[in-house]
Amino acid sequence: MINLYHFLSLFIAILLVPLFSLTTLFSKHKWKGLTHHFGWVPKNPGKKTLWVHALSMGEVMATTPILKRVREQNPELTIALSVTTDSGYAAALKMNIADSVFFHPLDCLPFTQLALSRINPDLYVVTDTGFWPGLIDLLHRKNIPALLFNGRISERSARRYLLAGSLFKETFQKFHRLGMQNSNGEKAALMLGVDQERIAVMGDPKFDAQQLLTNEEKEQLRETFKLEADTTVWIAGSTHAGEEEIILDAHQQLMVEHPHLILILAPRRIERIGEVATLLKEKNISFSLRSSLEPATTVSVILLDTMGELAQVYSLGQVAFVGKSLIKPGGGHSLIEPLSYGLPVMHGPFIENISHVVGKAHELALPVHNAKDIKEKVQTLLENESLRQKLQEKAHSFITEQQGASKKMADTITEFLG
Repeated sequence: MINLYHFLSLFIAILLVPLFSLTTLFSKHKWKGLTHHFGWVPKNPGKKTLWVHALSMGEVMATTPILKRVREQNPELTIALSVTTDSGYAAALKMNIADSVFFHPLDCLPFTQLALSRINPDLYVVTDTGFWPGLIDLLHRKNIPALLFNGRISERSARRYLLAGSLFKETFQKFHRLGMQNSNGEKAALMLGVDQERIAVMGDPKFDAQQLLTNEEKEQLRETFKLEADTTVWIAGSTHAGEEEIILDAHQQLMVEHPHLILILAPRRIERIGEVATLLKEKNISFSLRSSLEPATTVSVILLDTMGELAQVYSLGQVAFVGKSLIKPGGGHSLIEPLSYGLPVMHGPFIENISHVVGKAHELALPVHNAKDIKEKVQTLLENESLRQKLQEKAHSFITEQQGASKKMADTITEFLG
């Protein structure tokens, strides 16, 4: 099956060069690293090299504490960090944790062969779900160990992989170690035929990645958002199409009894800002873009149109909602950022990707199904400060209990490099 995959990729590569080149013209960074996608990645200076792939900004942030530990343990190591998205590229440059940052080559035989010849890695690590059958097979043939960290494979995904025949089943069996987030991922890996001794439940390094703001930094951020010290704020983060309308309906209901309440609304994708702004106008809700806030402006909604701020913005709120969970197929985005700041966090019913966190977080993770649910839960929390303080203490304890995955992963990397 994999030989057919490689063969077809030769023809697909011919089509991808012009077509993919056109799509990058509309991106912020991809066009600058266009040649990376075709295998022309930064060349290895000849030292022992670790190649890490982190799909997007969230994966880059989760990888950061791992790579810091690896660097401490292996100071002479060359770290090559690849990403897939513009946000991931910007975050990787900002974090400054790798010797080279580039876009992952497209999974076509000519591109991946060239990339491997230029990087010549001693170890390849992929985080979360960004695995490619062609590249993993080439690594296997070259006897270069491949590790999966923060692995997130649901049983439903595993069944889909099995429907694809032997391609993905063989891909997972070629990994030397699968470091899974939770026991559900472990079960899915076993379904795919991976030997038990190659699987380890290591947890989620995102629990180790949060750099919390100091009180002074929180105050500076509050001033940036033109919020008074006593302004009550709730936050809806990483929302997807269809969710904003439900959230805004809840906000309008809340404003009846809390007329000065502010909602900070953060769509998952910046390119949807115009669409959400139109919805706000249709509902006649006063709002301002985060990028154009005026000192004297009084608005009901602040629409977050900047990249990389959401994790810190949770520090401004009393309660949060996390998106990709109200509308099918959903899956749910991370609850870790709001919980790190002690916020009880609401989520919809479609939470396959975060069910392991929800299951452990108990009363900190609040299920909602519609605008009425959201309104009632937000109102209860806003009107009960002692309850919020109690939940805040529980949230901080919960985050502390879940930490430690990055150390396990860094130690595993050092073990394989040795």
